[in-house]
Amino acid sequence: MKDKFSFGAASVMREVPPGETAVIKFNGKCEKVETDWGDKFSYKILLLSHPSYPNLDLTRPLETVWQSKSQAAENLMTALSSGQKELTKAFKEEKWELIRSPEGVYFLQQL
Repeated sequence: MKDKFSFGAASVMREVPPGETAVIKFNGKCEKVETDWGDKFSYKILLLSHPSYPNLDLTRPLETVWQSKSQAAENLMTALSSGQKELTKAFKEEKWELIRSPEGVYFLQQL
């Protein structure tokens, strides 16, 4: 099979508006990346629902990247790097709710 070339930047998820939630499924590696706005935690995800994407189809979720400086993103990466088996399994298999408080703080919880 012949290799094919592709070019472009990865799709980065829009912020969840304050007071709203999104549902995601992690879909690959997580890493710390350098951006124009400083270092962020970056997670490959499948986006299942999000208020800024009203036309999402649950049968074909959007492959994108969640990048954040939030405490939730940092805490998740720290916990994953500690090797907790139950968390690693849930990270790979479960759906998660990304909650943004009215004040703009992110919380992440397994569904």
